[in-house]
Amino acid sequence: MVPEDRHREAMISEMSVAENLFLGRLNRFRRLGVVSRRAMEAAAREQLERFSVRAAGPWAPMGSLSGGNQQKVVLARELTIENLRCLVAAQPTRGLDIGAVDFVLTQLRAASAQGCGVLVVSSEIPELLALCDRVFVSYRGALRGPVETGSATAMQEISELMMGTAA
Repeated sequence: MVPEDRHREAMISEMSVAENLFLGRLNRFRRLGVVSRRAMEAAAREQLERFSVRAAGPWAPMGSLSGGNQQKVVLARELTIENLRCLVAAQPTRGLDIGAVDFVLTQLRAASAQGCGVLVVSSEIPELLALCDRVFVSYRGALRGPVETGSATAMQEISELMMGTAA
């Protein structure tokens, strides 16, 4: 899951980028009960390169990264889960610059193309139209839709569902 508030729910600022990349998965680096920093660093460098993360290195504090690079680390951690079948991403591009937004959307599309179910929660309608096959709208506690995003009237249909004016 890529939570809406990465600072409070998806990362630990004081820990290193490498430690954040492998939160909950440190066992893969354990040898006789001790974490191999060398193996962890090599794997972290590989992920930093693959996900175009700009950091001083794998041991840099997570809090020293820009918002876009923090989001890339969170996304890298989630997308590299073995046998990933479903990913929920809540407001995955909030607060990011346009380059980071494009990168995040590209990664989510790639996950979907590889057979992973991707559920995106977002208030950014243009991003939803570009990313999703179908859009549902939550209005006054009820789920409405779906709207097929390939439709010429998709933007209008979604807007009407959001305002409660659609049938």
